[in-house]
Amino acid sequence: MAKKLLTAEDVFDISGRGLIIVPGPLQSEYDGPRQFEVNLKLPGGTERSATLTLEHMFQSPPPKEHRWVCVLRGLTKCDAPIGTEVWYANTHDR
Repeated sequence: MAKKLLTAEDVFDISGRGLIIVPGPLQSEYDGPRQFEVNLKLPGGTERSATLTLEHMFQSPPPKEHRWVCVLRGLTKCDAPIGTEVWYANTHDR
């Protein structure tokens, strides 16, 4: 069964790293770092599959809530614009 991971509130295309989607999920709710297949549901109704990587975020000072960084490699802002929903097979929950 599929489960929604997040809805993109902002996206950042970082050269050499990939497309970063925020906000990432809480680290306390998902195992990581890891890579898994997701389904992107774009605001206009288009869907596409992608590989998402959960990575540690290093921030100083540390945030109150630790979140994963969500990275999509090989995609651009047009491929996953603000409002895109990210869905996955819920085998990755804690």
